[in-house]
Amino acid sequence: MTEYLPAVIAVAVTLFAVVSKRLGRSVVTGTMAFTALGLAVGPQGLDLVDFSGLFGQPEFVSLVLTGALVVVLFTDASAINSSSWRDDIIPARLLGIGLPLAILFGWVVALAVLGDLELWEAAVLGAMLAPTDAALGKAVVSNPRVPARIRQSLNIESGLNDGITIPLFLVFLETARAAETSRQVGRLLGELIQQVGLAVVVGVVVGALGARAIRWGHTSGWAYRYSLQIALLSLAVAAYAVAVPLGGSGFIAAWVAGLMFGRANRAAADVDESLAVYAETTGDLLTMLSFFVLGIYLGPVLAAMTWRIALYGVLSLTVVRLLAVVVALLGLHMRRATVLYIGWFGPRGLATIILTIEIVDESGLDHAATIANTALLTVGLSVLAHGMSAWWGSNRYADVVEAHPDRSSLAENSPPTVEVRVPLRSRHLRTLSD
Repeated sequence: MTEYLPAVIAVAVTLFAVVSKRLGRSVVTGTMAFTALGLAVGPQGLDLVDFSGLFGQPEFVSLVLTGALVVVLFTDASAINSSSWRDDIIPARLLGIGLPLAILFGWVVALAVLGDLELWEAAVLGAMLAPTDAALGKAVVSNPRVPARIRQSLNIESGLNDGITIPLFLVFLETARAAETSRQVGRLLGELIQQVGLAVVVGVVVGALGARAIRWGHTSGWAYRYSLQIALLSLAVAAYAVAVPLGGSGFIAAWVAGLMFGRANRAAADVDESLAVYAETTGDLLTMLSFFVLGIYLGPVLAAMTWRIALYGVLSLTVVRLLAVVVALLGLHMRRATVLYIGWFGPRGLATIILTIEIVDESGLDHAATIANTALLTVGLSVLAHGMSAWWGSNRYADVVEAHPDRSSLAENSPPTVEVRVPLRSRHLRTLSD
């Protein structure tokens, strides 16, 4: 039966595509469906995955996972107008205060609950589980009944926190490795500076030059639009592929390139928003496949689950996130329903999956298995909890706001200072006309 696995995946993608709009109005999300499919065919289910076959080859899985994160980092970052998003205090607070606190609280809770983790190993776990992923609950950032300012703030947070967190993750990971191997601090700092510094330089150059080239192709009339859409996807891959051989972080390079491209593209007189469609559609497909891989890994994780791992997963999705958001939004005169809405809808997703399977599993850390199992279980819980509550929760929150006798006076209803394009993978399909 293992030879039919590629056919099963292809049929699943097709079926999801043809009913995607209908599913958009239900409690079943695409990430839930593909995670469940992976769990069903995995080693704890029908055991259809032959890791000696094509799909099971580490190179194939690595290609899917790495490609997904590279494309998503680039497209999500390019959707944010980096020159003006900071004008709204909510995303600035969420990223500048809430994100560091989420890492810190996750670090502390990991030390308290997962007693066998070393100091820096707990920091690695805290950083891995800090980024949010709006694609797990699309209605949260696209339900038109929810105040635009809140939807946009969550979308900006989701689009930028991956790129901010990854450098911290690398610092914690290399520090944990150094602590366990007695590596010299000077050598560690040099490696980190090289990884991050080279990635930033590559990202800036690729993003800026790529934007100029695509812009020239568009204005000169020498290029077809669909060719430029392919070129945009190639820019994301180029940033990663150039940075890695030089010793830089390919993920950081892709994110920086996306920021640079987005900023340059929006500075143009006539912005062609359709350029990103092909890259975002490809990212959406790779994201679904990544959650399918999560489902396969999730079976063994559930089999090895302990009460400590389960407790940490629950605390990460509730206490850690909520406390960070409460502190970040202090003094902004937001209603408790708004703080709860933002605090609850911080789903963990793609970045955590890739960092776990592609880096932590191969890191050689003493407690890599505990870190990986905890991270993947938390994402699995998030897929279920946030997916099922997204449509209901967004409408329930909208009911509370609309019931206020003076809605125009609410801070939540202040118009956003900058319009941010929502990437396709984070849009609720009910709002799409195409």
